[in-house]
Amino acid sequence: MILFFLRHGEAGMNFPSDFERELTDGGIGASHSIGGFCKKTGITFTHIISSPLMRAKQTAQVIVQKFPGMTMEESELLTPNADPKNLFNFLRSFTSSSKILLVTHEPFVSNFISTLISGTETVNIIMRPTTFACVETTGSPARGNGKLLWLVPSELIQQIV
Repeated sequence: MILFFLRHGEAGMNFPSDFERELTDGGIGASHSIGGFCKKTGITFTHIISSPLMRAKQTAQVIVQKFPGMTMEESELLTPNADPKNLFNFLRSFTSSSKILLVTHEPFVSNFISTLISGTETVNIIMRPTTFACVETTGSPARGNGKLLWLVPSELIQQIV
C-alpha cells in the first residue's frame, strides 16, 4: 500500500473556531502546486481522504480538481489530535494496491508517520503546511512496517512546478 500524507495549506487565524479556519491565498496557491506536482510526476490516487476541518477539506478539494472523476471522503480519524491506532484499523479495510492521499494536520501527521516507519512516535518528522510525504507499507499499515520513500516541503514543490 502507498500512503501519501499532505498537511493542509497555510490557514488564517481570525475565525470563530479552529474547525472553521480557512486557507489563505498562499495556502490555496500551495495546494494548487501540490496538485500540479502530482500531475507532472504521474502520482495518482485510488482514494482521497481528508480531515473534516475546513482548511484540510479546502486543500483536498484543490487536489481533487486536478483529478477528474475523483471524489473526496472525510474522516474524523485525521483531525489534529486523533489516535493513530484508529487510522491503522481503518486502513486495514483497503487493498494492498491502494494509493491513498490523507490530508491532515499536525501533530497527528508527524506522529502517525513516525509510528508507521519506526513503531514509535520518537522519529522527528516535520510537516509544515503543504508538506507532502509518501510511505510504502508491506501489507496492511501497522506500527513499524512503513518505509518513508520521500518527504518534500512546499517550497521545493513550488519550484518544481
